Amino acid sequence: MSVSTDESFYQRIGGEPAVSAAVTALYRVILADDRLAGYFAGVDLDRLSGHMVALLSRVLGGPDAYSGRDLRGAHRHLGVTAAHYDLVGAYLIGILAGLGVDDEVLGAVRGVLEASADEVID
Repeated sequence: MSVSTDESFYQRIGGEPAVSAAVTALYRVILADDRLAGYFAGVDLDRLSGHMVALLSRVLGGPDAYSGRDLRGAHRHLGVTAAHYDLVGAYLIGILAGLGVDDEVLGAVRGVLEASADEVID
């Protein structure tokens, strides 16, 4: 019996429990930040968190269960600034690092954040 060395980033960080923990921590930090909390007024956070878990799972090579809108459609009405986008990205990277995620995975997440910026920033 052999163990595969081709684990996805999703598997390497601990799968769904780790992604869920990261998303829970991310929204806790975002909602505590007065610069960001307003974006989430009146939002169903349980639903949004579920979408974020599915999206982050897909990004990390896990299950592709994301059924939400595309990034542009989900964010175009919010007027997200580059500074706020960067702040959320920094929070996500910090949370993942705090959970023990390795530099290779963090670099890949940074790459996705950079590549996705134009879809989210107004």
